[in-house]
Amino acid sequence: MMDIKRVAILGSGVMGRAIAAHFANCGVPSVMLDITPPDLSKQEKKDRKKRNGLVEANKKALLKAKPPALYLKSNVDLIETGNFDDDMPMIGDCDWIVEAVTENLDVKRTVFEGVAKHRGPDSIVSTNTSGIPIGTLAAGMDADMAKHFLGTHFFNPPRYLKLLELIPGPHTAPEVIETVAAFGEEVLGKGVVYAKDTPCFVANRIFIFATQYILRAMVETGLTPEDVDALTGPAIGHAKSATLRTADIVGLDTYLHILENTYEDCPNDERRDLLVAPDWLKAMVDKGLLGAKSGAGFYQKTKERDERGAPIILSIDFDTLEYSPQDLPGFECTKAARAARTLEEKVRVMHTGDDRGSQFLWTVFANTAAYAARRIPEIADDIASIDNAVKWGFAWDVGIFETWDMLGVPYVCDRMQADGLDLPPIAEALLDAGADSFYREGPNRNRQFFDLATKSYQDVARNPRVLFLEDVKKAQAPLRENDVCSLVDLGDGILCAEFHSKMNTLGPDLLAMVRQGVDLVNEGQFDGLVLGNQGKHFSAGFDLKLFIQNIREKDWDAIDALCDEFQQVNMAMRFCKGPVVSAPHNYTFGGGMEMAQHAARAVIAAETYGGLVESGVGLMPAGGGVKEMLRRALAYAPSAVPGADPLPFVQRAFDTIWMAKVSTSGQELVELGHFGAEDVVCVNWDHQLKRAKDLCRGLSVSGHGPPKPATLEALGEPAMAVLRATLYQYQVGGYASEHDVLIGLKLAAALTGGGRAPGAKLTEQDVLDLEREGFLSLCGTEKTKQRIEHMLETGKPLRN
Repeated sequence: MMDIKRVAILGSGVMGRAIAAHFANCGVPSVMLDITPPDLSKQEKKDRKKRNGLVEANKKALLKAKPPALYLKSNVDLIETGNFDDDMPMIGDCDWIVEAVTENLDVKRTVFEGVAKHRGPDSIVSTNTSGIPIGTLAAGMDADMAKHFLGTHFFNPPRYLKLLELIPGPHTAPEVIETVAAFGEEVLGKGVVYAKDTPCFVANRIFIFATQYILRAMVETGLTPEDVDALTGPAIGHAKSATLRTADIVGLDTYLHILENTYEDCPNDERRDLLVAPDWLKAMVDKGLLGAKSGAGFYQKTKERDERGAPIILSIDFDTLEYSPQDLPGFECTKAARAARTLEEKVRVMHTGDDRGSQFLWTVFANTAAYAARRIPEIADDIASIDNAVKWGFAWDVGIFETWDMLGVPYVCDRMQADGLDLPPIAEALLDAGADSFYREGPNRNRQFFDLATKSYQDVARNPRVLFLEDVKKAQAPLRENDVCSLVDLGDGILCAEFHSKMNTLGPDLLAMVRQGVDLVNEGQFDGLVLGNQGKHFSAGFDLKLFIQNIREKDWDAIDALCDEFQQVNMAMRFCKGPVVSAPHNYTFGGGMEMAQHAARAVIAAETYGGLVESGVGLMPAGGGVKEMLRRALAYAPSAVPGADPLPFVQRAFDTIWMAKVSTSGQELVELGHFGAEDVVCVNWDHQLKRAKDLCRGLSVSGHGPPKPATLEALGEPAMAVLRATLYQYQVGGYASEHDVLIGLKLAAALTGGGRAPGAKLTEQDVLDLEREGFLSLCGTEKTKQRIEHMLETGKPLRN
């Protein structure tokens, strides 16, 4: 295996700079080069800054990218810049050189000529092309460069889309493929799919066909863009952007370019007639309706706002190419899908109903599935590669063959034939073998897929870095469980408390199960506890419905008792005899954040959007979150350092909680003070639970024990005065309501000692008591009641 410590990115356009940003997110320094601006004057050409004007502007664009390309804005400092004319020697010490210039063969060849002159020995060279054959690009390269050359197709935006397609060239050395695959998975957090050197590789080949079929069927059935996206989005386990919104994001001009290339490069494709753009789509592009980049494509966002304050988005009429307000789709299948409990139930009701939506969706799926099945072994060797490509490349929850299994292979095959579709060879082989699913559980509970080459089931390769709770529970039932939480034995002496309530919200039953898990560790039955799950979100926080009824009935004792129990469960985790490791990911809000903070260590998914957001519903944290933020803030300015002023650090904690700041990444959670430098940010979410287990095991083996209870010092009235002045400045400036200020005052009191003199000693329990006192006081206000009710009714915060 080769070592990759520094990379070069050649091209700083949308894709090039996004790739550089993701390397920076993962701690990998890079040099990013681009052309010298062509319109410089003779004087400007002598100016180094002017010659780097384009690449520097594109680097700065990363700081404003939406969604954010960087985990932290400071990561951009890992990107060094230069230009092709002056700075190609900078690639000499780079271990991996990624070409990401425009999709033009002559331009790419010119760039590779420069690479050949300046690359270091054994450096890996790759292209991010999405359409030019790798063999064509490799032609003419010297033997060493050709041996180190391959295709590395990142999907945009590379931070968020997991797929990395690796396409070997004619002479690529196996060690090069192995190195990039391992680095992609372990460092960049990618899901790697090995693709053949065929047009559009894997994911885009399927995407192009599916989109083309949808466009034709949409016009034939008279559906609107909003109809199509309502049918082809989350209701069937696909991304929220569905089909046409995704096309708008890609860019309709880019889409047409890829489509035209696919048509030219696939003369033997049995469905080549579909790879031709409809005239109305060409007219859209000619008219400049290119999608998100031009402000209008299938959809157009206006400056007008609806009653909720959201931008009004119009959709296009394909006959007139004019825009009009969207009509909310009213399909029976989508209504039924909303009532379905599982994704499999949703998939079935969406594809097998009798309404127009289901009929449309069935014909789209049947044709796309048949097409995808016929691409084996043309574009990839097996169905798992195709399923992984579309899931990771387009953020789908379920692949094409997994969907086929959900619907039932015999059912789909019978209906395909009834519709006049010929069964693809892999479906015929599967049925001839007496099988009825593309995937199955093997004799050792390992997942298997049906392989066309051998006409038998083969094991899906096990990844030693991945641990799936579903697999663990198949092998051994949970030790204990209730409707919202299970205690699962992960092996090696490590127990896992797995949440599985709706949105993994917290409540008494979940707390009780976590407490039992801590008890089992304290009793010596297990060495440590992982607080983790593999649901969509770690936890959306405490279930507000548990509070609103008590608020309406003014049962303050019940609220106090619930908060106290929550605090004590968190404290039990903090002082557990064995290590507790939390594994927050995606939404980690409010009480979910407080639970994660009380673990001895955290393995934080890079894509974690979390915070103590209670102020949005008129409350403040009351599960130990204020105490933990204060404890961490005071640790930044230890009392042993003469003259160290803790106020700036406590002020930061105050701002973070009061403003309900939500991180845009796991790294930002650390920067905001929710976690510490000893905690781990995990880029590959599939690895998170295994890393949490391994960390927990390692802490146990190393003799980890409960920490010493913290003794904190009250900042007292001087600090309270500063925070009070801050609140009033926000109010006078119109940025905070009277109730916002009240919430802030309660929070400030808990952070500064609740009226205690400066320097007075505080125990952790003292701060917990102040949390509950402030929380209960806010529960008794009408405006907090209104905020909670509004959130429960609308899912959105109320500013009153």
